Amino acid sequence: MATFYKGAGIGTHWHTHDSRRVGFTARSPGTRPETEVLIGHISTNTANSPYISLTRSYAVAWHYAVFFSKREPGPGKPAYIYEIEIDDSLPHGLNLLDPVKEVVHILPQPLRGIMDLGYMAELLDGQTPQPPNPRGDFSPNVELQLIALTFAQRDEGNSLTIPLL
Repeated sequence: MATFYKGAGIGTHWHTHDSRRVGFTARSPGTRPETEVLIGHISTNTANSPYISLTRSYAVAWHYAVFFSKREPGPGKPAYIYEIEIDDSLPHGLNLLDPVKEVVHILPQPLRGIMDLGYMAELLDGQTPQPPNPRGDFSPNVELQLIALTFAQRDEGNSLTIPLL
């Protein structure tokens, strides 16, 4: 049996829909669970997806409960942290996914700059031209896949996403 946590900030879906009564259900269970949908769920906080994100880290769940609240939590107005125990024998149709493993398999081969540290230093010295950025700023373009991987790692390497069919 494994223990996971889910933070529920004040005014968020899981704060107003008590999972102890209604269970955890995906907001959009009819959406096909595909890698691109998973990437959107993680990187852009898409709530209407067939996934529910959990973490093994109480601290990460606490962070979500406190900092994703629509009002500041305090005495008499608490945010919640759900503790979810999942048995090793999962019910039919329930899958536990490691988002890093799900996203990594669709990425292209590593770029030379990542493999060659000398070349990477040249890219980072500010002298190498960068491609135009449609947002108008001069920060690097970051793919949603990288954002999803970063957020999944940020929320602990053992975070997972559950597609509920």
